[in-house]
Amino acid sequence: MDTLLPRADALTRWGGPLILSLTFASLTWMTWRKWGNPFVDFGIELYVAWQLAEGKHLYRDIIWLGGPLSQYVNALWFRLFGVSYLTLAAVNLAWLAGLTALLYRFFAQVAGRLAGLVVGLTLLIVFAFQLYETRGSWSYIAPYRHEAVHGLGLAMLALVVWRDYLARGGSWRAFAIGLCCGAVSLTKMEPAVALAAALAVGYGLALNRLAAHRAEWQRDAGRFIAGALVLPIGFGLCLSAQMPFEVAATGLLGNWGSVIRVDAFGQEFYWRAMGLTEWQKNLKWIGLFGGMFLGGGAGVLWLEVKSRSLARGRLVLCGLVFAASCLASYELVLWAYVFRPLPALAALTAAWLTWQALRGRDSTAAAERWIPLAAWGVFALLLLGKVGLGVHVMGYSFTLALPATALLAATALSLIPETLAARGWGRGDLFRSSAAGFIAALWLVSLESSAYHYAARTTPLGDGRDRMLCFAPPLDDKAVTVAPALEDIARLVPSDATLLVVPDGMVINYWLRRVNPTPYVVFDPLLLAAYGGEARVIERLAARPPDYIVFTQRDFSEYGLGRFGADDRCGRLMTTWIVEHYEVIRIYGAPPLGEEFGLALLRYRRPALSSSAASNP
Repeated sequence: MDTLLPRADALTRWGGPLILSLTFASLTWMTWRKWGNPFVDFGIELYVAWQLAEGKHLYRDIIWLGGPLSQYVNALWFRLFGVSYLTLAAVNLAWLAGLTALLYRFFAQVAGRLAGLVVGLTLLIVFAFQLYETRGSWSYIAPYRHEAVHGLGLAMLALVVWRDYLARGGSWRAFAIGLCCGAVSLTKMEPAVALAAALAVGYGLALNRLAAHRAEWQRDAGRFIAGALVLPIGFGLCLSAQMPFEVAATGLLGNWGSVIRVDAFGQEFYWRAMGLTEWQKNLKWIGLFGGMFLGGGAGVLWLEVKSRSLARGRLVLCGLVFAASCLASYELVLWAYVFRPLPALAALTAAWLTWQALRGRDSTAAAERWIPLAAWGVFALLLLGKVGLGVHVMGYSFTLALPATALLAATALSLIPETLAARGWGRGDLFRSSAAGFIAALWLVSLESSAYHYAARTTPLGDGRDRMLCFAPPLDDKAVTVAPALEDIARLVPSDATLLVVPDGMVINYWLRRVNPTPYVVFDPLLLAAYGGEARVIERLAARPPDYIVFTQRDFSEYGLGRFGADDRCGRLMTTWIVEHYEVIRIYGAPPLGEEFGLALLRYRRPALSSSAASNP
């Protein structure tokens, strides 16, 4: 018996990481070169990193609304390992592996190894490798913006180090937490705000429960502040050496300044993202699924109480509960809306965890479990603010909903069952089985949807290490139109000519290695507002017109607008200017101002020389 215990402990210790590693490897193999939507957002990530690696700078040469950290890090990888799609994908896979290990470690420590394993698998299956639609780029390997994935990971790292700091102290940990906070501030606003609030709440709880460490924490506050300033000051100095200070300072503000510049809260795009355009419908789903979760939990709790003395056949009963929960969830749940009550459930969970942190008598448990979990709960709740009533696993929720989902999974699988057993209300195994059944159904649905969409990605675009597989008809016809267009444009446009893609499709510049002479990366309504409006854009285009323009069809219905150039509110002035100054030399697919997808290659009409200029060259 004594020899079996260490073996069992070793099995549970290494079993979880082994399962996560095999799952990671399998999903990587199944999705190889199928990551990201090059036509929406991710193509910009490739192009900007390439141009920074070539010596350009954000804010001076490229208008950018986010922080500088992610783009310059991507440029560094390009310089070290070569400019290619696979370079960025490989680095992001390594980042995801680290993120998975980080998530597993945190929840294994605070909620047990089973919770750590389930949370890690949920990250990989439901969020990181997901592909639920043809539009957007919501995977961690080829994200719509690297700032979203980097900001999330760095904030989670700060919370993991914060837990170790509470448990074991260490001045270097205080500095590391500050360093993470400074790095997060250079990505996106959402994780920066959520992390700051989480650490503030966690620190307040720690001062209340762990008063013996106050002197140490006050001494380490300077190290935290020093760590938080390292990267912002470093980037500030580097950027200021390349551009006017006010431009560099505006860039360092990132999202903080751009939210005001583009009037984000007044844009229908963000109202849609937050679920406010259909608030009545979403409130209905919140009530329905929130009631389902609470009612189902109450039902399983009743069964726990009634069967707490049952010993024989307990394993069979747990199996039946798991199967019933999994089957009912798989067949009956409307998965498109099941995440809607996540903010409300996260708020309840965060409140309960804070109460546990305040009321417990065991200071060690408070430091190692309840205070870190309460801080995580605050972080998870505030991250959901951007998606509000419209929480899902697609769109912005692909990063914003992960911490709350992980917290609720760990709570249902470990914390609640332990509490039930401690209070004598049951053994907790039935509640755990019910939660596991629901999570298993979520995995199955996610795998089915992703497998269906990945199977449709069979059209290759790009060459060599830039080759990626994109959607084929009938799901999407963009790639089959763009593939021959790329070959033709490469032949027609000289390698030293400049090329601008309007309104979206910077990946064409990247694939062809043709430089965009303007600081603009996309012409959606939000960015046009940040650029100073269409009239200002036209002034800059006229001052330095690109040799060629690729005009693509793009619908902006998610902004409450029509197609670019066909809607008076979006691109009409730019389209008129382009028609006046450029000539069409090729059309690929449908005319780009129509309803079907297509693109046109246009060449700049050089102004005719006046007779006096011609006679006096």
